[in-house]
Amino acid sequence: MPRYLAIGDSSGPLSVASASYYNPTGVLLAPGETYAIAADDGRWVDWHLASSADGRMEPSFAQSLALWALRCKQARWFQLVGAIGRNDNHLFPIGMHAEWTYEGQSHDVAPELCLFANDAWFAYLNNHGAVGVTVTRIR
Repeated sequence: MPRYLAIGDSSGPLSVASASYYNPTGVLLAPGETYAIAADDGRWVDWHLASSADGRMEPSFAQSLALWALRCKQARWFQLVGAIGRNDNHLFPIGMHAEWTYEGQSHDVAPELCLFANDAWFAYLNNHGAVGVTVTRIR
């Protein structure tokens, strides 16, 4: 059941599957709240290319040809990315660790934080593996 976190409360560790377009965290967002989002050392795989939640520092040849379809252009291939709700209107790169403040970008009353491996929007079927992620409200 999705819920708001009190300061110091955590959700997780959650398994963020690389083959899922959105992985809901169960964390409802309220404007002004700040979260620490941290991934474990798990690995996920895009076709045969393994990486951590920090993603690939250099894209493969095939990835460089599909850059136009990368969901979050500000993030690396297969980097952990956050989404406000289940849409790509407001995305932000995370990687292994990030602190992030929700500023009320969504028009939804109580949007849920979702996470995913950054890939081309059409290429999730060849992904496998997962990373563990913990979301903690810090302010």
